[in-house]
Order: sequence, then C-alpha cells, then structure tokens
Amino acid sequence: MKTEDLIIQLARSLEPVKPLPAPSVRLARWIALSLLIGGIGVLAIGARADLGEAVREPAFAGLAMLTLATGIAAAASALVLSVPGAERSTAQRGIPLLFVAGWAASLTAMLVSGGQAIARVTALPIHLACVIEIAGFALISGWVLFRMLRRAAPLRRDWTAMLAALAATALGAMAAQILCPLDDPAHHLVGHLAPTALITMLGASAGYRLLIPTIRF
Repeated sequence: MKTEDLIIQLARSLEPVKPLPAPSVRLARWIALSLLIGGIGVLAIGARADLGEAVREPAFAGLAMLTLATGIAAAASALVLSVPGAERSTAQRGIPLLFVAGWAASLTAMLVSGGQAIARVTALPIHLACVIEIAGFALISGWVLFRMLRRAAPLRRDWTAMLAALAATALGAMAAQILCPLDDPAHHLVGHLAPTALITMLGASAGYRLLIPTIRF
C-alpha cells in the first residue's frame, strides 16, 4: 500500500475522541460503583449477625480500614499510571504495597499475641465461602476498573494490571470481612489475605492481556 493511500485510509477511519475525566474523577466513580456492588452483595448474602458489635472493636475496624485503604490506593495508582506522563513519582506504586504490608503485619501481631500461632495457622482455617466471596466481588469490580483502564493508554501494563487486580481484590476482601463471622487472625491471614494475594496474581496475569491496545484500521 502506498503511503498516500494509507494516510487516506487512516483519515477516513478516524472517530471523535472524548477526553477522559481526571484520574481522581474516575477513581471516585469506581469507588462509588464498587461500594454499591459490595453493598448489594452483602444485603443479598447477609452480613454477620453481630456486625453492629464487631465494628466497635478496634481490631475489626482497623483491618477494615487497612483493606479499604489498600483498594483505594491501588486503584488510584492504576488509574494514574494508565495515563502516560501523569505519574509524578514511581514511589506512588509502593503505597498500596505498604498498606498490604501493614495488613499482614497487623494480622501477624494479633496472631502471635493470641498464642499458639503456628498451630493455628498450620490448621489452615480456610473457608471456601470466604474465598468465593472475595473472588466474586473482585471479578465484578475488577471488570469495571479494567474497562476504565482500557480507555486510557497504559504503557506499564504489568504494574497497571497488578495494581488494578489488587484494588478489586482488596475491596472483595473487605466485603468478605463484613460477611464472615470469624475474627480469628489465623483465619483472616490464611483465609482472607492469602486468597487476596493469589487472586491478585491471577487477575494481574489476565489483566495484562486485557490491557493490550487494540489498533483498528
């Protein structure tokens, strides 16, 4: 094909381009939609019977805040990273990982303080319902987030996919905490945090492929 013909074909295939809202605006939309989805899911499944008492416990509230902060920070980083040149510092990518480290450290500290930490962890107190809930909520909110990211132009698809998967899975873990009646840190460590890490890796792998740009002529 001649260069002139290619230019004409490309010009004819052009479509109107709608500017993307700022990352902060898209983040607010995703958070609102994800919380709505989570709320509907919790109402449909049924929150733990003692939720009113649990939220007044510092341990429960602290874990919920760490989980929520992880999801929000990861989503914010992914949305910023998806716009070339918008990221001011690579250190921003590490903020969600710091929240994850704080999440793990808090659970470990509570586990050790309760005694028989190794025995409680090696008992593998994993409930399939919790894993399914985390994965289900993550799949729905993750689909929404990846659609947002595909409308941008992520150059670092590896980091963008990983952060997006972490964001969705963290919010899924927060919903599971509201549904799960168990407060044992051993259960949260191996039944909530470990599945969150696994689902994040699987989601990052799938998301990396979803973020491959599609060029149409």
